[in-house]
Amino acid sequence: RSPGNVVPTSVAEASRAMAGDTTLSENYAFAGMYHIFDQHVDQAVPKVQFANDDRSRLACCSLDGTLSILQLVPTPPAVVCVLRGHSQGVTDFAWSLSNDIVVSTSLDGTMRIWATEDGKCIRAMSDPDSSELLCCTFQPMNNNLTVAGNSKHNIHVINISTGKKVKGGSSKLTGRVLSLSFDAPGRILWAGDDRGSIFSFLFDMATGKLTKAKRLIVSEGSLITSICARSWISREARDPSLLVNACVNKLLLYRSVSRPG
Repeated sequence: RSPGNVVPTSVAEASRAMAGDTTLSENYAFAGMYHIFDQHVDQAVPKVQFANDDRSRLACCSLDGTLSILQLVPTPPAVVCVLRGHSQGVTDFAWSLSNDIVVSTSLDGTMRIWATEDGKCIRAMSDPDSSELLCCTFQPMNNNLTVAGNSKHNIHVINISTGKKVKGGSSKLTGRVLSLSFDAPGRILWAGDDRGSIFSFLFDMATGKLTKAKRLIVSEGSLITSICARSWISREARDPSLLVNACVNKLLLYRSVSRPG
């Protein structure tokens, strides 16, 4: 390396060829990019999700302690509002079925309920175990109930109207709870942890009680960072499918073949 210059090497030429023989400036030109939101540029963004049945509105959360509600159309895209209130990084969030509220979890040990129209915090609830909250999801058939997972290996069903956990709605996993997903009817809950396991729970629709059903070890010691459950209207795929992101350099697709999930 000479002052002010970088001497090209065969490695650099190979890298350039892999990038389509473009220059560094051309690679960072973002050609063809629809829009770039950079309000969280200083910290990681753990999750981005579109609103339910809405192609134009989405939200994202950041480890800077805030969430953003974003609008893609009408153009130009814009940040509708930034949700401020958490004192530490926001780890996860979920849209309600009607998209009028968002629930979020944070490393500050609180779960917050937000109005998406104006970004106001409706309620703040502390984790029952006074630990970091790492993930959350709404009960699909009863959005008055949410489920949150924490760093002390526990999941809790919480009534957002009262701010209290539901009796019988708690259970323990083998590791920190990183991901949650219900099936469409809301009768089965899957939870993934940082030890490589996915647990299924039967959810009592009347009481909110959880009953532990099955455990699947995906890969010992690997983080299960995301679970997404879907059911298909098809004779070939009638059972719920789980799309699982695990830290084993793989995206995995499972089919639930029994009632316990």
